[in-house]
Amino acid sequence: MSTPLTAVVVGAGDMGSRHARHWAAAGARVLAVVDPDLPRAEASAHETGAQAMIDLHEALALRPDVVSVCTPTFLHAPTTIAALDVGAHVLCEKPAALSLADAYAMREAATAAGRELRIGFMRRFDPVLDALLEAGARSGRPLLAQATITAGIRPKRLMHDAHANGGPIIDMCCHLFYVWGLLFDGQPTEVAARGYTFSDGKPEVAHIAHRALDSALITLAYPGGTVGQVQVSWGLPSGVAPVERHTYVGPDGLVTVDWPERVVRFDGQGEHVWTQSGSDPWKGQIDAFHAELTAAAPRRVASIDDGIDALRTSLAVLRSVAEGRPIALADVASGDPPAAVAEGLDGDADAGALLEAGT
Repeated sequence: MSTPLTAVVVGAGDMGSRHARHWAAAGARVLAVVDPDLPRAEASAHETGAQAMIDLHEALALRPDVVSVCTPTFLHAPTTIAALDVGAHVLCEKPAALSLADAYAMREAATAAGRELRIGFMRRFDPVLDALLEAGARSGRPLLAQATITAGIRPKRLMHDAHANGGPIIDMCCHLFYVWGLLFDGQPTEVAARGYTFSDGKPEVAHIAHRALDSALITLAYPGGTVGQVQVSWGLPSGVAPVERHTYVGPDGLVTVDWPERVVRFDGQGEHVWTQSGSDPWKGQIDAFHAELTAAAPRRVASIDDGIDALRTSLAVLRSVAEGRPIALADVASGDPPAAVAEGLDGDADAGALLEAGT
């Protein structure tokens, strides 16, 4: 019997615990779960028989085959690079980073180490995506696309911190930008956006010194005439349940999506409905990466280049809001979100405290 793949998971919040369980279920041996909150690391590690650790470098000294990075976004780059430097493959949760400079450094480290670096766009393994891609292809081109993504103030407050996870334009819209890249066969050429911070005055986030933009109306132009519009907000009152709905209009039909439960295509032949329940795309993603690393299975997990593409679009949106004008994607090359919108990292954040808050 071959030696099982070994894994370390960094971050013991909901996402890290999920990764640890799925690596173990895929057949890997989870060596350690790392978190500054030792009791939380212990709770997650207990599920898989792993060690609980508070020190990343102690865990990396175990020389795992693969590391899952499930930290707040601003820690993705240093954690990923440290893992690559000891020869591990890396599955880093989305978004890739808060800046292109960090994302490029991650890619360079993977190239130098000769290791795989993938980004956790788990929607590639959500059956609703395949249904959407098929329905969208049958609707003709160009498409007029619209997506509404709304929620109340997020229970994980770091999602509102520009210095930690960057707000929904970076942390949530990256999913949609990745999906639309697949559906529209490429990246947008230009974006235009208006942005707001609806959470201003709400006591739940008053303690966050650098609140990220939490609401926006975004228009994205794609090659071939397709246009997408996004209405997004994480600034609604606490308790408002998350909603994500899409509409696609093309010359051959209309597609509606209630993500991730239902896709409906309307055409001259009637109504075609697809529904699902019970799928776990995070498990599908880790199963696929495990198969890639152990059985030379086809590459399906999103690459760091996919992460860079989505991040570039997010940064173009923030720049459009900050400058009040459309932004060509070809002009987005710098690494940092505009200071007026997303308060670029200044190095004074408490990494331990932010990791402790989970992801």
